[in-house]
Parts: sequence; structure tokens; C-alpha cells
Amino acid sequence: AASAAPAPTAAIQAPGLAGGLAGVLVANPLLAANPMLLMQAMMGNPLVAAGIVQPGVPRPDLAPHESDMIDPDVQELCDHFHIEERHARRLSDIMKRRQETFVEDIERLYDVLARAHSPAGLLVVKMREMEEGTFVGKAKADKDLAAMSKKFKLDEQAEQKLADILQRYDADRRKEYMTEIEKHLEVSNRPSAMVMMLLRKLGDGAPLGRPGQPAPGSYADRQRQGREDGDRRDKDGDAATETGTATGTGTAGTATGVTARSGPDPEADDGERRHVRLRGRAGADADGGRGGSRARPKAS
Repeated sequence: AASAAPAPTAAIQAPGLAGGLAGVLVANPLLAANPMLLMQAMMGNPLVAAGIVQPGVPRPDLAPHESDMIDPDVQELCDHFHIEERHARRLSDIMKRRQETFVEDIERLYDVLARAHSPAGLLVVKMREMEEGTFVGKAKADKDLAAMSKKFKLDEQAEQKLADILQRYDADRRKEYMTEIEKHLEVSNRPSAMVMMLLRKLGDGAPLGRPGQPAPGSYADRQRQGREDGDRRDKDGDAATETGTATGTGTAGTATGVTARSGPDPEADDGERRHVRLRGRAGADADGGRGGSRARPKAS
């Protein structure tokens, strides 16, 4: 056994095995010290003999590595915008480190790439932003912004732009901006366009300034017209009430002393019925006085 041990050492020095088995023996001294173990490894895997692999050490290039697999959602995005594979692989590797914001990031990429003249070029820019930590995924509108959007009928793009910008600020500053934005939208007859005009100041963190006069058809203008129409209806109703009261008093007040009232008042209806009965009774008494069936008895 002692005489057989130098054989592997000789193999290390053999020129033909310098890049094959020799490398295996140098990396695994136990194999050099145990020829039987070396022989078993060579018989079990011919690649060991050629020095292509080392026993117990897997080769990364013989099996698909995790980093080589493109995420299905990333692949779908790149297929949708006809983006080549090398960009898809880079994006997939980046997104593996952004699992917490994966959904928001992909949704934002769909939005921005859909409006891009060159989706592949813009994707490269956005991937650089992700690597630098400046990329912001798609923000969701909170309940206050959703209510404002519903009130002024903002389109989807305007609502999303506001959500993206407002998320940069803390709660107090966001609340202040929401109040300012609402005042500007109230006087605009094109609220979505007004949002786009305010984006620059919102992005710079600047005050939005005082809103202008209400434009025709704006929310404030519609509210004003609604109040005026309501006041006009109230005035018309009051005038009709006064007219009806005067008419009822002239007709019924003399006979019964009861003032007629306008509207579906039960007491007024009862008074009118009493007035009718009184007239009917007066007519019956008159007929009786002329010899009718209900003649009054003569006083004794």
C-alpha cells in the first residue's frame, strides 16, 4: 500500500493531466492520499477522470442557475412591449431584490412604458433608477384622494399623477396640499387638466397660490347656480302661498270667518268641507221657507 501511494503524485506531474485530473488532486488532497477513493470517484463519474468536475462540487454551468431564469411577470411585461431578452434578464435580476414593491413596480412600468416612444430605451432608464434607489413604483390613491377624484370626476391619469407626487410628503404636508388642490379644482371646469397644471408646483414643493374666479360649469359655479335656483323656487313658493291665502280669505272668510290656507293642510280641507256643508244647509233652509219639506215650525 505504501508503494502504491506515489502513483497519484506522479499523475499530478504528468503533462497530459496538468489541466485535468491533476487539478482535481490538488484541490482534493484526500484523493491524492487515498488512491482507492480516487478510483471509486473516477469509476462513478467519468467526468472526474477528465477533471471536468470535482467530486461533491456541483458545476453551475451544467444546471440552470436561479439567476438565469427570467421571472414570468417580467417576461410577460417584456413580451408585451417587445423588449429584447438581455434587458428582460437584467430587469428580472433587479426585481428579485425588490420583492416588497414588486407589484407596484411592475404596474408603474406598464404605465410609463405604454406612453413611451421607445419602451426599451425608457426601461433602461427606469432600471438605472431602480439600481440607484430613485425609482418610485405605482402609488395607490388613499381614501381622501379617491373621494376627491370622485367628487371632481378626475380621469385615471390625473389621479395617478397626484398619488405619485403626494406620496413623497409626510401626512401633514399632504393634507395641506389636498386642501389647496381642492380649492383649485372647485373653480375649474376642467379638473383633470387643472391637476396637470399643478404638477410642477407640487413636484417642487411650492405653494399652489390663490385660486381664480369660478369658471362657468365648474363645481363652484354649479353650486352657486343650485343655491340661486333654490332661492328662486323658495320665493316663487312664498308668492304663491300669499296669493292663495288672499284668495281663500276673500271667498271663504266672509261666509265662515275661516281663513283659507294653501297647500295640503288637513285643517284647511276640513274648513272647506265645512264651508260647503254650510252653503248646502243654507240652501235647504231657504227651500223650506218657501214651502219645502223642511219648513220650520211656526212659533207659538
